[in-house]
Amino acid sequence: MIIDHLYEGILLKLTTQGKIKDISSKLLSLQSNDERALYVYELVKDLDCFPALNIVKKSDNVSTYYRNQGNKCFQLHENLKAWQFYNLALLHAPFNSSNYCYALSNRSIILLALKKFKECLVDIDKVLALEYPKELYDKLLKRKEMCKEALSKNYNKNEERPDFNEFMAMKSTKDPRYLCASSKLEVLFTEQFGRQVIAKEDINVGDVLVEEEPYLVVQLKSQFILSCSYCLSRNLNLYPCESCCYALYCSADCKDKAFKEYHAVECQLMATLFAMDFTKLELLALRTVIKARNDHNNWLELFKTISDAEVNMSNELRGHVKLDDKWIFDSKHYATIHTLESNIDKRSVSDIFQKSVTGAVFLKFLKEDTNFLQVDDKKLYETVVKTVAGMLLLHLMTSPTNMHGITSSMDTNGVFVKEVNLASAPYGYHSLLNHSCAPNVVRYNKLGSGRMSLIALRPIKKGMQLFDNYGAHHALEQRDARRANLKFQYKFDCICEACINDWPAYLSMGPSIHVPANLKSIKNSLISKGVIGDLEKGNSLTAKKVFKSLCSLCKNLEPYAPCVELLDCQEALKQCLAIFSGLLSDGNEILVPWTALPPKD
Repeated sequence: MIIDHLYEGILLKLTTQGKIKDISSKLLSLQSNDERALYVYELVKDLDCFPALNIVKKSDNVSTYYRNQGNKCFQLHENLKAWQFYNLALLHAPFNSSNYCYALSNRSIILLALKKFKECLVDIDKVLALEYPKELYDKLLKRKEMCKEALSKNYNKNEERPDFNEFMAMKSTKDPRYLCASSKLEVLFTEQFGRQVIAKEDINVGDVLVEEEPYLVVQLKSQFILSCSYCLSRNLNLYPCESCCYALYCSADCKDKAFKEYHAVECQLMATLFAMDFTKLELLALRTVIKARNDHNNWLELFKTISDAEVNMSNELRGHVKLDDKWIFDSKHYATIHTLESNIDKRSVSDIFQKSVTGAVFLKFLKEDTNFLQVDDKKLYETVVKTVAGMLLLHLMTSPTNMHGITSSMDTNGVFVKEVNLASAPYGYHSLLNHSCAPNVVRYNKLGSGRMSLIALRPIKKGMQLFDNYGAHHALEQRDARRANLKFQYKFDCICEACINDWPAYLSMGPSIHVPANLKSIKNSLISKGVIGDLEKGNSLTAKKVFKSLCSLCKNLEPYAPCVELLDCQEALKQCLAIFSGLLSDGNEILVPWTALPPKD
């Protein structure tokens, strides 16, 4: 049963019993997240609606099925599709079994076909280090010699990715307090905007202002067999969790870190979490709670972190931790994530109830199907359950308004204009930025990493606030629709310059009559059809050539905003940044839909 159906079934039962009004009143009267979560937990328990744990074990039959699918794709020269099927075969094979070796061996064939000779050697050596079926030996040795011969001829000499550090690295010093941010920025607090990020000096278009690592990442389900579950690396040599059928890692180091931080708990739940179709935001909440505990030596240390963090909720030290008598703000510390805005006072009772149901289901899994909450002292156990219940609900509320998507542009018929969602993650500093429908900064992630950079899209004068975009842009959507969407998800009425002045959408604009002819001429020359075509094709040489000129032109066009000329330049600039960040090559679209078990004939 998926979580949405479970929630609908609970509502139906409560409606039939005539309890909705009383429950809503009770829920609104409760003052804390732990009270709300535990109240709903008992309701779901009394209704006997908790789902049973779904068990999916490693299986030779399932592994063989997916390996055969890979073989069919290989025969059709659909190599990247075959690579995915062999990853599935590897995921489902009992660890270090014959099927495990067959899956690795077959994947090495694909890597050879793709001329990924170094990667092919890695898989071959992995098989040879195991107790492999003896009939593979001669094939593997022959394949290994082919790779060595190819490498000796420098077939892979041009595989190194171009260095875009000139454009994507922060040039200024970093702030000693907000460790990921440029010293050009400061964080202020006002009643109207809450915490906000302000420019301490003039900022130029293209300046890199923030380089932030997330607290953790959560892959989208579509990416499970395409990248490392822990670091998001696009490594072609991915290896499975030894127990579950849902996590692949690029290295033993990533596997060990994931296990230590959260996967030791999640592992036995993965089949159920996958089958119940929880969203990335819900899974972020669960993983955050697990990692928060594992970041501390014991529950009492976590309680202290939470207590200390909540003391500073209403002052300038919100989200900070004190290290060596110095207050710092850094997303690697749980206090920074714990204090993100939940908007509890702006949420409807139905929204709180729905999130409480999800939290209750997670709590049930943690209590009954893992040893995560296990402590010997009964009184401490009660405190642990209460705290975890509250944390689950808290992060189910902070995730929708604070988490950021990790994306890349994908090759579709030779052009890189389709944005693909890869993962989601909590970033403490990026969450400080307020929204504008005409933002002056833009976010990018380096492909194969959770690290997020913030880059100036418009010139920002000293004293001006930095504005991110939450997904509602004036160039793409009319004001009323934008404001309604923002109100629904983020619980605020947008009063940005584009909304106050009702800036038109791109398609309703004509060439500006205010932009000087010389600027129009420069723009038309710089962003010619040929340049646009090159950028859409991911041409890094063109991107490097035009980037600085685009930054300068965006600055010169700023006084004439909104205008099509500026929007065209900004889009070209963003395409350059997408190229610098890394593009998904052909074949990285999701070609292989899969479930935990192969479809029945």
